[in-house]
Amino acid sequence: MQYWEHIERVFRARSLDEVKSATSAYTKALGFQHHGYAMKLQEPSLLPGHAAVPGNDFFFFEDFASDWSKTYPALAGAQAERTDPRIIQAREGLPAASWNARGETSYELRPRVYLMQRTRRTLEMAGEHGLRGGITVPSWSPGMRWSFMTFTHNALFDPREMLPTVASAVYFVNCMQAAIDRLLRQRQPLPTVSEREREVLRWSAVGKTSWEISMILRISERTVNFHLQQASRKLGVKGRRAACARAVALGLITL
Repeated sequence: MQYWEHIERVFRARSLDEVKSATSAYTKALGFQHHGYAMKLQEPSLLPGHAAVPGNDFFFFEDFASDWSKTYPALAGAQAERTDPRIIQAREGLPAASWNARGETSYELRPRVYLMQRTRRTLEMAGEHGLRGGITVPSWSPGMRWSFMTFTHNALFDPREMLPTVASAVYFVNCMQAAIDRLLRQRQPLPTVSEREREVLRWSAVGKTSWEISMILRISERTVNFHLQQASRKLGVKGRRAACARAVALGLITL
């Protein structure tokens, strides 16, 4: 693969600074000028703040030379999750897309008319800041609400002309996200939850009662409740719902 050196470098990054450096090098190798990454976690993280806003659950890094960089801190707010097309794209599981400042994208967003309109306006605003084309790649990992990476170009292209680079960009972002996820978990060790406690949490998370779980696992209802209490204590929360939510956010159980 043409960009394997950069992909290998970001995948093995030992710090967020190394992730940022590898991303800058890859951006240039890909033929783009700038990049921007943003992510919102389900739970606060202990990752040291690099361009992080208060709350410690939102992180971004970017290298835009224009005032477009000032739009990134606002992505931490609740309104951005409802209105920003990049976040909506990530949360709805849409694929990576190439685009230009005329509001054209590599695939149609119909029947999502609301998203199509917001996307067009955002791309036009990007063009006003000198970002005339690019690729936006949504990504995800356990414990994350949403994340995306955008690579931008100063030249105006037909989005279809950029499609040959999309596959490489998607793979790079996947490796970059894996590195960031690893760094997050290194800084915040996971609670030690037993396999039985995970089983009970998993069944509870899908709506089973203590009695139903006791029948499934062939243990007493009292034992089920004991495991739920122990798991809640280890996860630092109160109640089975909070314990299930915390376990899912930390990637301890999957649904």
